[in-house]
Amino acid sequence: MIYAFLLNILLTVVYVMLTANTSTPNVIIGFAIGFFVISLYGLTRPGPSYPGKVWRLFHFGIYFMKILVQANLKIAWECITPGLHQTPRILRHDVSDLNDTQLTVLANSITLTPGTLVVDVSDDHNWLYVHCMYAQDRSAAIAELRDLHDRLKQEVFS
Repeated sequence: MIYAFLLNILLTVVYVMLTANTSTPNVIIGFAIGFFVISLYGLTRPGPSYPGKVWRLFHFGIYFMKILVQANLKIAWECITPGLHQTPRILRHDVSDLNDTQLTVLANSITLTPGTLVVDVSDDHNWLYVHCMYAQDRSAAIAELRDLHDRLKQEVFS
């Protein structure tokens, strides 16, 4: 996927240089042409297509933005209402099925979400220890982490 995307960027740069026009619409047209060329080339190869991978990545981005906005709204509500409504908890999340790159991306995704923070990774890299500000129900919090874990694995790394 990364090589196809870099090739798409390269084709965009070549198109922009050939047209000698660096306007935004021209760059978008160059990117679209490169996307089309790479998509056609991908039809000759086995495995998932480049547009399919981009669509899954876009779908994960929409999902992640949704949970990011929800977490921000929850933190904002905590700030503007009197009293404390948080129920902090440290959870242990199984990540034995992830390689080091996937584990790093998952940990960063969790930490980017307000109200959650990856505290530690076990020495054998099988467990993440996550601090959650709002984890009154342990099983629901674990289910949310598992959902993020599964979506990341299926939509980004498949």
